[in-house]
Amino acid sequence: MKKYNLIKVIAITVLVGWILTLIIPGSSFDYSGNISTTSIQASGLWGLFSNLGISISYFNGIAIFIIAVACFYSVLGKLEVYNNFVSKVADKFSAKTFVITSTLFFGIVSLFVSDFTALIVFVPFFYSVMKKIGVDNKVILSSTIVSGIIGSMCGIYNSGLFKLLNLDINTLLLVKVIVFVISMLVLLIFTAPKNNSKVSLVKTEGKKEDASETKKEEVVVKTSSKKKEVKKTNAKNQSKTKTNSKTAKARKGA
Repeated sequence: MKKYNLIKVIAITVLVGWILTLIIPGSSFDYSGNISTTSIQASGLWGLFSNLGISISYFNGIAIFIIAVACFYSVLGKLEVYNNFVSKVADKFSAKTFVITSTLFFGIVSLFVSDFTALIVFVPFFYSVMKKIGVDNKVILSSTIVSGIIGSMCGIYNSGLFKLLNLDINTLLLVKVIVFVISMLVLLIFTAPKNNSKVSLVKTEGKKEDASETKKEEVVVKTSSKKKEVKKTNAKNQSKTKTNSKTAKARKGA
């Protein structure tokens, strides 16, 4: 069933990751560019369950932060000032322009921050604006979370500090910039709307409204015609009853 697809994908991902620990050796690199490779450190079945507890203890702070942001925006969404601001921003941008702006914002800012989770504060606002424009949920996810993850993977935060402090350390800055540019281009090619979906959304909404109005008119016409037919049948029945009563009286008089 469709509602179990996410659970299946997560289970398959965990299983594939566990299998890869049996094949691929671990490796790491430092800021000098030296890559060190270790032996294969396979994780057993018990390690999967123990890592689950470690993951929960590690990410509980992020979960609390996300819940706090959700509560904040749930309260903010009830304010008319905020809703008017979202509507004004949505009116000034087309779908393609705002998707590109969102992708570049989260991607570029993530390059220079030490923790991408801080940018989650802006995700609900971008989500509200893009929903107003009529952007698909998958495109919204790609232009916010995915672009931020790409930027954090190619982060040059430490390299920027090294440049400011004049430290002679190889941070693979050029490699990170090249990977970032290529990744963002690929992401924009596959996610940016090809046309102005805002216009198409307005057209579809107008068509829906017209269709609903025509349906309402048809229902009103049908109900009025049915009422007229009922009135006619009632009048015929009343006339028949009158004629029957008259004939009955005439027979009694005879």
